[in-house]
Amino acid sequence: MMQQIFAVNGPTGLHLRSDLHLARKVWHMFMGATMASIYFSGMSVHVAVLCLSVALCLSVSLEFARLRVPSFNEKIVRLWGPVMRHCEINRVSGIPFYILATLLAIGIFPKPIAVLSILYLAFGDPVASVVGILYGKYGPRFSNGKSLIGTLAGVATCTLVGFFFLKTLSLPPTVYLSLVLIGGIAGGVAELAPFEMDDNLSIPIVSGFVLWFAFIVFGV
Repeated sequence: MMQQIFAVNGPTGLHLRSDLHLARKVWHMFMGATMASIYFSGMSVHVAVLCLSVALCLSVSLEFARLRVPSFNEKIVRLWGPVMRHCEINRVSGIPFYILATLLAIGIFPKPIAVLSILYLAFGDPVASVVGILYGKYGPRFSNGKSLIGTLAGVATCTLVGFFFLKTLSLPPTVYLSLVLIGGIAGGVAELAPFEMDDNLSIPIVSGFVLWFAFIVFGV
């Protein structure tokens, strides 16, 4: 009842999932790029996992507290309103999932793959969303509501990210181009995975495993 009252009387004007919501997209990119850059710059796996575990615990605790205390929830929503969606007023926001995805990627995959999968999430997902919202009506949609045009934009973005990042590994040209294309496709279509999973989790996990297999096949 308290949550229902808050939903009616609390802050208004938050964005819907179907809105362009550029502030959220920029925040999404900034978070992912920052975490990937810090980890790639020399941070060890153990330190990164520890820091992200602490951040995840704090984030989950904050979510639990705000969803239990309407007055605190209202303050948080007013503070984070520019990057929150209306549907997140009375449910867990995307931040814990984002941190968890980064934590899993770093904990599971070798560093180059972990960094690249995080960058796919940071840039591929927001670009796919923007293009899908603006132009998705001009093409077919998948059963989960994602548009073909948006997915292709995600593939193109992830391919471009891989094109620049994989240059740092000094790979043979054929291997380099193959991994750029494989990673780009995996990062872009991961949101279409046929199981219920938040995009923040599916993109780095699915693309990470695909890239890891590709790295093994090519002997990287």
